[in-house]
Formats: sequence, C-alpha cells, structure tokens
Amino acid sequence: MNTITTAQRISTSSDIDASIAATRRVQHLTAVARDAIEDPRTLDEDTLAKAVVKALYGAHPHIRFDDALELAVLIETPPADSSTAEAIEYVVADICSHLDAWDRLEQPALPGQG
Repeated sequence: MNTITTAQRISTSSDIDASIAATRRVQHLTAVARDAIEDPRTLDEDTLAKAVVKALYGAHPHIRFDDALELAVLIETPPADSSTAEAIEYVVADICSHLDAWDRLEQPALPGQG
C-alpha cells in the first residue's frame, strides 16, 4: 500500500529543489570568489578564507558589512591538503551555511507563489 501523501511528495520535491539551489549557489559563488581573488594560490589557508569573505561581500547583495566581519571570524579554515579550488569551495559552502542560518539568502519562490 502506497502511503505517501501529496503533501509529502511536495515536501520531498521542495527539499530536492532547495538542495539543487544550494549546490548551484555554492558553485556560482565559488566561481565569483575565484575570479575576484588575485593569485589565490599564493595565499595561506587563513588568508584565502578571509579573501573569499571579502570577495563575496563585494559581490553578493545579501551579505551585510557586519555579516562579513562575523564571517571572517566564524568560517572554518580549509584543510591544508586541499587544492586552491577545493579550498575556495569549502569556504564558500561554510559561508553559505552561515548566511542560510541567518536568513540572508534569498529563498526561491515556489510555483504558484508570486
């Protein structure tokens, strides 16, 4: 017997859509940060992490100045053995998780919502 309700399907669909949106957001912001940081391979992990915060603060309209200051303290330093691209993505994902928790990221409208 199939006990999945329409509400459960919508919830699951919404969860999947949110997950896809979050992944795309991290990918997009990783590219933005990578392009904004001059010669990121020369930076140590901590400096690179702070450079990512600065780059995203300059590029993302939902990151406030006080958010950027707090993020510079809160973000995790990427693992030392990660490549520069992996390190930037790691920091961006951490930043996005904080911004999401603070409700600073725009939530996509669901179909039927205007």
